[in-house]
Amino acid sequence: MRIGLVEFLLILAIASLTVGPQVALFVDRWMRRANRASAQAARRRAEYAAQAAAERDALLKRFRTASTVFGVCILLALVYALVLRPIDTPPQRYKAPETRQDPGAAQTALSTDSKDSWDLGEYQGVDCIREQDGLVYAAAYNGAALKKRTSDLVRTDGGHYAAILSVEGELTGFDFDQNGDLWLTVVTTSGGALCRAVHDNWGAAVEQVVTQIDGAPLGAIWAVSAVEAGPDGKVYFAVVGDEPVDNGLESALRTELLAHTGTGWVYVYDPADRSVQRVLGGVAGASGLALSADGETLYVSDLGSRCVWSVDADARELTAGGRDCGSAADSLPGYPGALALDEDGALYISFRWSRSGWLEQNADSTFLRGVALRAGQNLQQKLFRMTADAPCAAVVDPATGAWKRTITGRAMNSCAAACPVGSKVYFGAVGSARLLQARV
Repeated sequence: MRIGLVEFLLILAIASLTVGPQVALFVDRWMRRANRASAQAARRRAEYAAQAAAERDALLKRFRTASTVFGVCILLALVYALVLRPIDTPPQRYKAPETRQDPGAAQTALSTDSKDSWDLGEYQGVDCIREQDGLVYAAAYNGAALKKRTSDLVRTDGGHYAAILSVEGELTGFDFDQNGDLWLTVVTTSGGALCRAVHDNWGAAVEQVVTQIDGAPLGAIWAVSAVEAGPDGKVYFAVVGDEPVDNGLESALRTELLAHTGTGWVYVYDPADRSVQRVLGGVAGASGLALSADGETLYVSDLGSRCVWSVDADARELTAGGRDCGSAADSLPGYPGALALDEDGALYISFRWSRSGWLEQNADSTFLRGVALRAGQNLQQKLFRMTADAPCAAVVDPATGAWKRTITGRAMNSCAAACPVGSKVYFGAVGSARLLQARV
């Protein structure tokens, strides 16, 4: 039987009337359940999101609190380390000297020819240079920290070098006396000493001659910096000041430069009666010595005052800048270190560092210089590094103070040694095992 359109529509209408309400009710219940499920899921998601947000906020709050506490602790630690921490050498106020200008002096540059630069091997620096019988001697050291440092006395003719003597610690200075014996100043972590090298059939041995002054050990309290042997057999040696020498001579010199305690001394040892006497005190870093050929005049580098004092070698208990203490050179453009006299009597002054404008602008500020003292070795090295255009040495006439020559031409951490030999001048630098040269 065929169903037409009318019949089909009637069937649909009858089905709708009989079954439709039930279907509609089922669909309605299903939709309500689906809506409730969706709402519950949405509430759960909202609750989870709210919980996650609350946990995140709590974590962020704890992190901010911890960061604040940590930052405050770091700040307090910095304040303590840079401002409040006790230091062994509190800085003293002083008046910075004027700076001398001598545009008429001859200008000489350090040689850039590698042939004029003598290699001493794997050493890490040179503290002192001397010439004896046509050979050049240098005090060269290994080891950055003083407790691990060893020093050799190296002899060279420019072609070959040989270590002829070794000591534990830092060999800060040496000199030959009239008999050819060798006098040394040595600094170690346990103390310092004025020593003499004794030669026998078995070689060279080092004996300590002066290890303390007035009951205080040399080196543990003071940095022994230089030695000069006179024609009469007496031996002069310099002490930087009251600075500890845990990090070596270079560190002690920087400490005195920043602190300006003026506690440096020059002493004389007489082998005849084994006595030690004070020659000159009140030096703001006694960093170099030179003795005239006749042994009558002693020249002393005053690091912090940027000058070289001239005193009678037989004088005792003098004060820098006081009675019977004259100035061989003052208002220097750098901080004087090693001294040397050539055969004509001209005085060679090596500059440990060039003049620091920041330091001398704050000469009356113990606070800022105290911060620099507490800041550590790395910052201090950057503060006093010598640039290539800064003078590393000057030549003056000690009789008149006239400036004869300025030597420049190479950046270095510190110009530690100078030695004129004929028409050449040999230089030693901290951090370099090469002997530099300038032709004069």
